[in-house]
Amino acid sequence: MNTFRPIIVIAAAALIMSSCSTIKEKYLVITGKHGKELSATPVETAEKKADTETTREIPPVAPSGNTKKDASKKSSEKNKGDKNQTEKQPGTHKQHKIKPIGNAIDGQWNVAEVGTSKIELEEEVPYITFDTASGSIYVFNGCNYLNGTYTLSDSNKISFGKVLSTMKYCADVPFDSEINAVVSDGTTLDAELKRIGQDSYLYLRSDRGRTVMTLRRHNMEFLNGNWLVTSIDGKAIDDEEANVFFDIHELKIHGNTGCNFFNGDIYIDPNRSNAIDFSKMGVTRMACPKTAQETAMLVALESTASAIAGRHESTVLLLDKNGKELMTLRRIPRSGE
Repeated sequence: MNTFRPIIVIAAAALIMSSCSTIKEKYLVITGKHGKELSATPVETAEKKADTETTREIPPVAPSGNTKKDASKKSSEKNKGDKNQTEKQPGTHKQHKIKPIGNAIDGQWNVAEVGTSKIELEEEVPYITFDTASGSIYVFNGCNYLNGTYTLSDSNKISFGKVLSTMKYCADVPFDSEINAVVSDGTTLDAELKRIGQDSYLYLRSDRGRTVMTLRRHNMEFLNGNWLVTSIDGKAIDDEEANVFFDIHELKIHGNTGCNFFNGDIYIDPNRSNAIDFSKMGVTRMACPKTAQETAMLVALESTASAIAGRHESTVLLLDKNGKELMTLRRIPRSGE
């Protein structure tokens, strides 16, 4: 019995070593410092893992610190950035309460632009008149006259209807058909009213926001009434008899130079802001000692190209074409004011 024990031990050892060798060939052994074995992974599994990791996108390593807090901060910054980006995107606007135009549309408006045509005429200027009392429109398109009805909602949507037109043919008017298209039956547009300086602009836009017509009118009515002349060419005038009266509706001017009476016509250029011109001035011929003042005043009026409100509502400045101050006026209160 003792004779076989060494043989059995040797055979068992050989079998175990052979078995270990076979197993190690199927494992990937990872060793640390000084050759110390740290882990062993089956080769087949390691290969599959390696293949998977080569195709998987590795996420960035999160910075050290409070991970939950950092993630919350990043989420907040992202939301803030998205909000700012949304606010800056074209076409995104803050909602504003619409102010109804109402009766401010009433009266005559010159057509400044329509479609692709910019209109710069001194005579035969096309216009649209809105009569808020009757809900009617009266139109001159540069050739023919039209009339019809309109409605204006509180959301400033304007609609036209029952439009009739004369049938005159004008070969030299390129924009009449464009005006007709804007005020045709069933047309509904968005209206926007703006005041720039002494001028008001009425923009009519399609549902896509494209401006199809721009209407303009002066606001020179602030000149209406009687004014005392307080200076001419920068020289102060102290003369209660020197005055000017403006009638913007009738386009007439009259007054007194402090010596003689005068009168004339007013012209308001539709293509210039704050424009006003005086022409066809007639003067009485009474002799008086204020000849120099009278001459300076008449020359100033004839050189006037625009009028603007002064620093106070009760004053007006008359300017030449270069913006030089020619005359200063102060409103004379009407009786009972």
